[in-house]
Amino acid sequence: MATVDDLLRTLHRQAAGLRPVGDTARQLPAHLRGWMPLATNALRVLEPLDPRPDDRELYGLLHTLSQSPGIRSGRADAGVARVALTVGALGDVLNSAPEAVAHAGQVQRSRLQASIHAALHATARRTFDIAQAAGHERAGDTVRKVAQATELAALLPPMARVSTLERLTVTRLTPDTVDGAVQLWAGVAEQTFHNFRLVTGVALQDAAATLALLSLTAADTLQQAARRNMLDRGPAREAARLLAEASDAWRAAATWPSRVQLGGRAYEHQQAARAVREALTGPPLARLTLRQQTQTLRAAVSAAVAIGVLQVAAVAAAAERGGLWIAHERPNLRPPGVQRRQVKLDWETMGWGHPAGRHLTDQAHAAHQALAAAAEALDQAVLPGAPLRGDAGRIELVGNRIVADWWETIEPATRHPRPDREVSARGHRASVDRGIGR
Repeated sequence: MATVDDLLRTLHRQAAGLRPVGDTARQLPAHLRGWMPLATNALRVLEPLDPRPDDRELYGLLHTLSQSPGIRSGRADAGVARVALTVGALGDVLNSAPEAVAHAGQVQRSRLQASIHAALHATARRTFDIAQAAGHERAGDTVRKVAQATELAALLPPMARVSTLERLTVTRLTPDTVDGAVQLWAGVAEQTFHNFRLVTGVALQDAAATLALLSLTAADTLQQAARRNMLDRGPAREAARLLAEASDAWRAAATWPSRVQLGGRAYEHQQAARAVREALTGPPLARLTLRQQTQTLRAAVSAAVAIGVLQVAAVAAAAERGGLWIAHERPNLRPPGVQRRQVKLDWETMGWGHPAGRHLTDQAHAAHQALAAAAEALDQAVLPGAPLRGDAGRIELVGNRIVADWWETIEPATRHPRPDREVSARGHRASVDRGIGR
């Protein structure tokens, strides 16, 4: 399972690794042919992140490169083709989760956009370097303009480009992966719990028990990751504590009184929930490394929050609509002194506002609230974002220019003067590393 963060790291390594190879006059057309799919995929991934894509000069340049008039057909450069493929994968992930992208806010979208701009800047600079070496600067003029348009994003420190959208994952919808099994279960749960004819007491208890197992497994995994220093210990242990509390709450929600029932059978939901439990306790999770387990369980818990919402709504609807059945002891009509051999029960529909129904609803609601809080803490522990500092960051004037300590050091340490050549060479290397590093 790959995250947007993994794809970005791969993208930046690929873009930074581009180099002139062999005859630059022959390599230049291959580079420009590689820009055709790269520009197309870049437009597809950047436009959902920008609220006004038509107002940007960069998009016009990318449209021009995607058409590449005057470029002969042939094989594209392998390095640029790999960059284009990774950008296309980023587009697939972001376009598959439009609600998450919209919910993240413009600040987080702009940070992710800056990371993609930085990779485009590095790729454009390499292509223009090849055009200069081949003596065909005019052929690389559009690419040069792309490098200029994306230069500011490349100059930002990598930490300033960290976005919460990097938590989005590429999930395989197959039951042989934990996150895939949970996603499949979510689809079945939506069909089951939205249809009152399919909702059963067994399905509701099964869902709560499976959510309890998922929360407990995630809590144990985060504890291991904290002990091995794979995650920041403070956030990881706090997330593990909240997940353990969510597990206890869902275990309580799964324990119905013996005299409360809701008949019926939901075979599809039973199979989907069983597949999740088998994935959590079997090879699909055990064969992963600890770091992969944390990523997989984070995605699974995030998807499971929606299942918790469905379970709570179904329990509340059944309790309020009179769908639940409650048993009461049949009166003993035998003569005094004659004891019956066994207690007999009579079943009747539970009325609105019955204490047993309110108890089940309150337990499910409390379990869902605990899981939602644990999922948020788990996101911060596994992939911590870079929230806005607000008033915490200092704003100063340096050379009559505003400087925030988020971007650079306001009071640099005193350094011994160096020869001009050494300073310029080191400054050039630092700017390149800072521009395209992750």
